[in-house]
Amino acid sequence: MTDREIIETILEQKGNDLRKRLIEYINQVNFHDYDKDKKIHLCPGAEDEEDFNNLIIGATILAKKADDIWFVINYERMPSADFIVRYGLLYKYIDQKTINSFDSIEQTIRKHQLQARRFFLKIAISPCRANDFAAHVRKCFFQNENLSEIIISEGGRYISILRNDAISKKFFEWVKKNWK
Repeated sequence: MTDREIIETILEQKGNDLRKRLIEYINQVNFHDYDKDKKIHLCPGAEDEEDFNNLIIGATILAKKADDIWFVINYERMPSADFIVRYGLLYKYIDQKTINSFDSIEQTIRKHQLQARRFFLKIAISPCRANDFAAHVRKCFFQNENLSEIIISEGGRYISILRNDAISKKFFEWVKKNWK
C-alpha cells in the first residue's frame, strides 16, 4: 500500500488497525527532523505549505505533551489531517485548526470532519475562559458521532477533551478544573 493509499483509507481504521497504519505511513515516508530534540518530523514538501509557520507553532505546542509529531503530506484533492502524534504507544491522527471566534468551533469541526476524528484547536482569542468554548466543544461531540478528541490550546493553557469527557454530566465542572 502506498503512503497516499494509507492516508486515503485511514479514517476507516480504528484501534490497533489504525495504529498499524499510522506506523506503516511513518515508516514509508522520508521524514527529516525539524528540531534539535528530534520530536518534530517533517514530510517532504512541508516547508512549502502556506500555513507551515502556523503548523510549526501548533506542533511545538503538541510536542510539550507528546513524544513525537510527524507532519502528514498534503496530497492533492484528498482531505487529510496535519499530524500523526505519538504519546507513548498511542498514535493519534490530528488535524490543526485556528479558531478566531468561539462561535466558529462547531462549523470548523463540521466542515473538516472528513479529515480527522481528532482536532487540535489553537484559540486566537484572548482571554479565553473555559466557559467561552465548553458548550461549543460539547455540541461538536453530540453532532459528530465519529469525533474522538478535541485539544484546545491558548497561550500556555492546554486541555484534551475526549468523547467520554464531553458527554459526562459533570463536563462543565471538569473543563473549568482542567483548563490550565
